[in-house]
Amino acid sequence: MKKVLIRTLSVLLLAVLALSAVSCAKSDGTPDGMQCVSIPDATFALYVPEGWVSQVSGGVSGARVSNTDTSNVTVTLYVPDEVVDAESYWQNYCLPEYTPAEGHIGLPAFTVVEEGADTTLGGANAKKYVFTFEMDGVKYQLMQIIAVEDSIVYTLQYHATEAEYANHTEEVEDIRSAFRFR
Repeated sequence: MKKVLIRTLSVLLLAVLALSAVSCAKSDGTPDGMQCVSIPDATFALYVPEGWVSQVSGGVSGARVSNTDTSNVTVTLYVPDEVVDAESYWQNYCLPEYTPAEGHIGLPAFTVVEEGADTTLGGANAKKYVFTFEMDGVKYQLMQIIAVEDSIVYTLQYHATEAEYANHTEEVEDIRSAFRFR
């Protein structure tokens, strides 16, 4: 009798635990197969695939693919002193910073691959920019998706070596699609 009671209670306990896990899973709106890697109290939710490694630190939300593949996504915020849209932010802030010029290092071998494609980020209109640059003999490819929401510039950035870049573009599209403003 005692064994039957213990088995029955064990089965009930497992059932309750399974149901509570199912009922709590994704109750925060996290899409299936993804994890939230936003900094605490962020004005946005950044979701990445569950297997990615969180890199939340110093006010920057992000994640990398793995400990061996450092391809990564980050979200940064900027509050400009003037009213900007995604395109003017790229033209007036990003391009001057990235372009090598007299007295300014910029990004070595900086080359724009795609400029200003229309997209969305968290439901807001956004622009997508893709460029390459070289650092320490390694060529990198970087995508920035820029959106302005409530006068804050949000930049979702995907960064990878040029050789690894295409390997994660579908996952990055899923990340862009899942991004939400809070």
